[in-house]
Amino acid sequence: MASLRQLFRDPKTRVWTLTGILWALAIVVIVLAREVLLPFILAALAAYVIDPAIVRLSRLRWREFQVPRAAAVVAVYLGLGFAIWLIGVSILPQVYREALRGLGQAREFLAEVTPQRIEGWARTIDAFLQRFGVPVDVLPGEGAGSAAFHVDLAAGIADGLNEANAWLRGSMKDVMAFSRGIIAGTVRTLFFFLLFFMLTAFMSMDAPRIVSFFESLVPKYWRGDYGRLLGGVEAGLAGVVRGQVTIMGINGVLTFVGLFLLKVPFAFALSFLATILYVVPIFGTIISSLPIVLLALTVSFGKGLAALAWILVIHGVETYLLNPKIMGDAARIHPVLIVLALVVGERSAGIAGALLAVPVMSVFVAVFKFLHRKQLELDSTLKGSTR
Repeated sequence: MASLRQLFRDPKTRVWTLTGILWALAIVVIVLAREVLLPFILAALAAYVIDPAIVRLSRLRWREFQVPRAAAVVAVYLGLGFAIWLIGVSILPQVYREALRGLGQAREFLAEVTPQRIEGWARTIDAFLQRFGVPVDVLPGEGAGSAAFHVDLAAGIADGLNEANAWLRGSMKDVMAFSRGIIAGTVRTLFFFLLFFMLTAFMSMDAPRIVSFFESLVPKYWRGDYGRLLGGVEAGLAGVVRGQVTIMGINGVLTFVGLFLLKVPFAFALSFLATILYVVPIFGTIISSLPIVLLALTVSFGKGLAALAWILVIHGVETYLLNPKIMGDAARIHPVLIVLALVVGERSAGIAGALLAVPVMSVFVAVFKFLHRKQLELDSTLKGSTR
């Protein structure tokens, strides 16, 4: 007990104890407020993404005058605001019109579907399967015993279409209700983005001081390792966050070019949806590909194959050209870890968790690599001292 009292008489021990208590309280507050932290986390990531542009502008010199960081932040945000305004007045109205047109066509299509048409589709599919020798009978009662599997395809299609029709009638009773839902969602989104951009601007202004503050919390004898760890985290995040945003934009443009040239219906809306979903690795590509191929198949079977081939080309360009060049080796995470992070993130925090899963995983991977290298260094030092 006396030794414990003597230990706490040391000023450094008291400071470290108080610091530990404050960090524990901060972690408790973060856990309790985790549901409202999404704008702050996304703002920090956004400030991190645009920081290189701000740094480059702030390093510009004209004679003795150097661009202040605040002026660089304002210039970058004016550029971003102009880009968002341009998207809002040129792309979003077209996406909105295509969404309304698609809703109307879907309701007309469901209204025109009759049992005779469903039966015709089932017979066409059955003839296709028999032509290629696929052991599936989709017309129960005809040719019994000739196939290994029997499916009542007509009944399945009818049930699916009835459910789709009921969903459309229940959730989107008319175009006006759908429009009101879009307007309400747009207002909420604008409020979120207003808060998001304000937080991002504040973080961008004070980024050097924030970094210096966290560095000052690290003891001097640990700052070398801290710098190496921060470098590894920076390399990983630069690829995962900045690289993924860049690849998302390139893939979105390539998707629109392909769909426009193939004359796939609703090219603007599908490309806009694909661009947003590309931010989620692996699953975003798969989910965005399904509506593209299905709508292309409504035009012709060849058009569906061409759309699928174009998606595979984009995926190949991403995998073998964009990822190595933009993301780099330091940001590479094994696909199994990416899938694990996405599943855990989605299950624990929904869409927000899926968005943040890969950046968080990149930080864990960077920390693990640093600890692994540190362990190897300690082992080599220990072997050298025992010789």
